[in-house]
Amino acid sequence: MKSMKETLHVPVLLQAAVAGLEVLPGSVVVDATLGGGGHTREILRRVSPGGSVIALDTDADALDHFRKAARSDEFLAKALAKRSLILVHKNYSLLGGVLEDEGIETVDAILADLGFSSDQIEDGERGFSFQKSGPLDMRLDQETELTAGTIVNTFSQGEIEKILREYGDESESRRIARAIVVAREKKPFVMTSELSEIIESAYPKGKRYRSVRPGSRQGSIHPATKTFQALRIAVNREFEHLEQFLSEAVKHLRPGGRLAVITFHSGEDRIVQQFFKKQIQGCICPPGFPLCRCGKKSILKILTKKPIAPDDQEVKDNPRSRSAKLRIAEKL
Repeated sequence: MKSMKETLHVPVLLQAAVAGLEVLPGSVVVDATLGGGGHTREILRRVSPGGSVIALDTDADALDHFRKAARSDEFLAKALAKRSLILVHKNYSLLGGVLEDEGIETVDAILADLGFSSDQIEDGERGFSFQKSGPLDMRLDQETELTAGTIVNTFSQGEIEKILREYGDESESRRIARAIVVAREKKPFVMTSELSEIIESAYPKGKRYRSVRPGSRQGSIHPATKTFQALRIAVNREFEHLEQFLSEAVKHLRPGGRLAVITFHSGEDRIVQQFFKKQIQGCICPPGFPLCRCGKKSILKILTKKPIAPDDQEVKDNPRSRSAKLRIAEKL
């Protein structure tokens, strides 16, 4: 098993995200998405001595990898033994219940990194990547039932098209959905490589491996990229869980506490942006009312007018960071 140093995962926007939380020794912080553990370790370093970190992950494998790696890391091993680092196998949307179980009402800061770790992507058996042949699974939590295979083999053409369009921003959603339905009549999809081949063949030749944006540093993308992304989001109910998490996070932040969210998808970023904007809105009484009757007050102050993105060097060192956006807000 990989050690902390051997893990394939490189935490994205590590310094910007952790610095943006402005945590101090003694702070109580939630890392809502443990992943490879890079953010968790840096936060724990900054809140020590006297502070603690509660780290959640819906992926049992990620927790197991981290625990095993921590055995050879004296700092982490001590933190786990003293329970200044608490690991919890729960989806981050269940944050409120997790804190209640720990007897904690409010925390000083919360971080959520919505990206998938490289360890997950590179594990072909998980089925997340079209670049690694494996079963069409894509479940983060193996205790859930819905898989990518179930979607492509049993959902209607219209349902598949909707998933690709709404969750993947896929312009060729109809063409791809039709190709999937036609292909599965001959043979059900089993492996990621089979699906990737059908998607590529369905794509107009002139649009295959197109640039994300002319002149963009992001280069070109594989025709299957957006479809795999959309299926993963659908399987794991990622947008639904994100909305629930944001509500829970604001409830359990102390006044002055900060919430930082790193997104990798336009849909995720839109949810975070709209949530933050809604929380900064105060009185909604009609203009001209002499006194406020609605009682609505601003809950958050947005600290990032524009999302923070990785610089050119980080993108060069870690190409998977290229679509990352960091937004930070403070509870009033």
